[in-house]
Amino acid sequence: MSTLERDIEKIFMRDQREKKVAANGVRGRASRLGRVGRMVFPSDRLSPKEKRQYRQAGALIVYSLYDQLVSFDEFDRMGYLRQRELLAKWRTKYSDDEICRDWGLSRYAYEIILEALELPQKCQLTYKDQ
Repeated sequence: MSTLERDIEKIFMRDQREKKVAANGVRGRASRLGRVGRMVFPSDRLSPKEKRQYRQAGALIVYSLYDQLVSFDEFDRMGYLRQRELLAKWRTKYSDDEICRDWGLSRYAYEIILEALELPQKCQLTYKDQ
C-alpha cells in the first residue's frame, strides 16, 4: 500500500469512529462519577404534583424595545408614522431638553423635527402682569 492509500484509510477509520461515538449520544458516555445512563435533572426528582406546579406558566412580562430613547440615527431610519408615535410617547416620559441632549441636537433642530412630524410644541408657562 502506498502512503496515500494508508492516509485515506486512516481518515476513513477516524470518520467511522467519530460517527459511532455520535450515534451513541449521551447514553453511551460515562459521567465524571462513572455512571452510565440518561441524564437526570433536578426537575426529574420532583413529585408529580410539584412537577405540574413547576411546569405551569409564569407571569407574563412584556418588554418594549422603544421604552428607552434610541439613537438619532436609528430614529431617522424609521418610517414617518413610527417616528411620530415614538416621539409623542417619549415626550410624555422625557423632557425636550433630555431628548435634545441624548440625540446631540440643538433646540432649533429639534423644533424642526417636531414641525416635520406635525407634533405640537410643549406649552411654555408665562406669567403676565395683571
